Amino acid sequence: MALPDKLNSLPDWSNKASNRWADFIELSCIKNVDHIFSIHDMLDHYSDERPEDLERGSQEHSAKYDQIVVDMENYFELIKFRSESLEDYYPFELDDSWCITLKNDLNDNHLFYLFLLLASNLAFFDGSTRYALTHAFEDLCCDILEAISSPLAVTEVFGTSRLEEDDSYRGNLKKRLRSLASNLCANTTKSLDSDSEYDVPGGDGGLDLVSYVPIDGMPFIPVSLAQCACSYDQWQNKQLSISDSIWRARYGNLAPYLQFTFVPFYYRKASGDFENLTTVFTCLIDRHRIFKVIRYHQKAIENFRKHTIYNKVSDLALA
Repeated sequence: MALPDKLNSLPDWSNKASNRWADFIELSCIKNVDHIFSIHDMLDHYSDERPEDLERGSQEHSAKYDQIVVDMENYFELIKFRSESLEDYYPFELDDSWCITLKNDLNDNHLFYLFLLLASNLAFFDGSTRYALTHAFEDLCCDILEAISSPLAVTEVFGTSRLEEDDSYRGNLKKRLRSLASNLCANTTKSLDSDSEYDVPGGDGGLDLVSYVPIDGMPFIPVSLAQCACSYDQWQNKQLSISDSIWRARYGNLAPYLQFTFVPFYYRKASGDFENLTTVFTCLIDRHRIFKVIRYHQKAIENFRKHTIYNKVSDLALA
């Protein structure tokens, strides 16, 4: 896997998309031959591609230039937060002059961070790479969900990344939803049973991961449903796919359940607060929280090492 040439140009993002720009800085650091990237390199990008934003001839242009510098400093403030909060888990070094350098001796925790970084920026990659990254993210989030669930829980991939030889959920979507209902000790509703929309070979009904505690074969057991979303633009709406209204239209005898949304990117301000609390209505597990879990639960790293995506990320980092 090679970083695409798209990274040689500035993305068409709002300057307020701060975490995306912080990601761009990290990706540019990896792509550079010397694995170094600074705020001056960002200004060079602007000078080459958007010279009109950096002209100093008038008061208007001067104010615009000053704002761009402020924005860039904010991006590096986010990188500072990432570095300080992750400590040794962070694969870059940041100095006081707003310059980051990729560490020389990368370990598996560092490579996992780089994997999440790539999975957060699918738009830079071709279709096959996007497919590999999203499916790997779904697989590895299963380990994170397992870590934060009851030790008695069964935690499984229900979405499209599940293994073909997995006997738990086979057949068309309706059959798989019925199998899931059986595992949850719930029953399918007449609405689901009669709806031909579910008589399709593919799809996952908007559910990627499930965790449940099969206590005694009776209904109303503890359940968690989870969605994995790699898109900065679509994750908020994807939360709706595991909403109570959708799943109670499909299943009866289902207890109130936990709803998780896993995203590979940061949804943080430099203070560590969420960017916007009003957009979050599930248990949001972002890149920051994923590494909080990994500190105490290395199974995700062990499975990452065994996953086909590992060599792709490793080759990229060592190129």
